[in-house]
Amino acid sequence: MKQIHRITGIIVSIFIVAHLFNHCMAYYGIETHQAILESFRKVYRIPVIEFLLVAAFVFQGVTGIQLFLKLRKKGQRTSLEKLKMYSGLVLGLFILQHIGATIGMRWYYEFDTNFYFAARVAIQEPFLYYFIPYYFAGIMAFAVHIAAVHRGKITRFVSIQQATIHFYGILFFFFLVAALILFTFTGGFYEIEIPSQYNVY
Repeated sequence: MKQIHRITGIIVSIFIVAHLFNHCMAYYGIETHQAILESFRKVYRIPVIEFLLVAAFVFQGVTGIQLFLKLRKKGQRTSLEKLKMYSGLVLGLFILQHIGATIGMRWYYEFDTNFYFAARVAIQEPFLYYFIPYYFAGIMAFAVHIAAVHRGKITRFVSIQQATIHFYGILFFFFLVAALILFTFTGGFYEIEIPSQYNVY
C-alpha cells in the first residue's frame, strides 16, 4: 500500500502544484485565472484522465488516514514521522472533503467550479470563517507533508543543517503561496462580484 500511496502521491502533487499555480495567477485578474483553468481542463477533464485523477485523490485521502492510524500505534516516532503523520491526516481529510464538494457541486448544482466557486465562500459570511482557515490548512498540510518527505530523502546527500534549510524553505514558499491566494480570493487586489447563480445555499 505504501508504494502505491507514494506513486499516487506524486500524481496528486503534480496536480496540486498546477492547481495552486492557477490560483496564484488570479493575482493578474479573474480572466487570467479562467484562461489558465480552461487550458488545464482540456487535459484533466478527458474522461479517462479525470477518472484516474479522482481515483488517485480518493486513494491518497483514504490511505493517508489509514497510514496515520497505523503509525499511531508505533511506539517510538521521530519528529519527522510525526510531522508526516499529522500533516498526512489533515491533508487526507482536506482532499476527501474538497474532492467531494467540488465534484458534488458540479454534478448536483451544475456549477462551473471556477474562480467564483472558490471566491464566494472566501468572501461571504458565514462561510469565510470556515473556508479561509480550511484553505490555509489544506495548503500548509500539503507543504508540511512535502517538506517532511523531502527532508527525509535529502539527508542521504546533504547535511542535516542543509536538509533543515530545505524544509523551512519549502514551508516559507507555500506560506507565501497560501497568503497570495487567500488575499486574492478575498478581494484584496480587486473587487469581486459573485454571479447570482452561485448563491444557492
